[in-house]
Amino acid sequence: PPETHVTYHCELTGEAARIYRDLEEDFVAQARNGVVTAANALVKLLRLQQVTGGCVPTDDGVGHRIDAAKQRLLADTLEDIGPDEPVVIFCRFHADLDAIHEACRQLGYTSLELSGRRDELARWQAGEGQALAVQISAGGVGVDLTRARYSIYYSLSFSLGEYDQSLSRVHRPGQTRPVEHIHLVARNTVDTKIMRALEKRSEIVQAILAEVKS
Repeated sequence: PPETHVTYHCELTGEAARIYRDLEEDFVAQARNGVVTAANALVKLLRLQQVTGGCVPTDDGVGHRIDAAKQRLLADTLEDIGPDEPVVIFCRFHADLDAIHEACRQLGYTSLELSGRRDELARWQAGEGQALAVQISAGGVGVDLTRARYSIYYSLSFSLGEYDQSLSRVHRPGQTRPVEHIHLVARNTVDTKIMRALEKRSEIVQAILAEVKS
């Protein structure tokens, strides 16, 4: 088939699992370096998603690395794909971009970035790096990522439209090979709920909040 979707799972453990549980239940969690507070249901979803990526900001605005499960899953996935295959890795947060670059560094892969802070798309298209870390809000309309046949989703935004746009950046006219979209999901977390909403073609935030209330 021209497009396939696969999902790989990891587990939150230790401090990350505890912070996730506390935030989910009480809207507040104690981290080693401060307190993480969610002011409302939408901010809570945002914080929970940051926890699954392994880095969460405390109330003073400083991000703290609390888990490496998804980063390790990404490194394993990249290793399976191999060092000669171009790949696009979509994510939502700057901390996720940093985790992606670190995973690539550990493997000896060159990574470039397309985000609100850096635009290295042309360099990647020219073959200067294997991996392109793309902030999903930046990798939207008009961006040609057909150099890669693999797209990996480290994290997603809450926009169904942005997700659809990201899919069509790799699978579009000019793509000559079958495309594989790989989703990295922390099991039993907001990641799972986002994927379920996408599969139902639902607006993500409304679907998750309705699920919580039911």
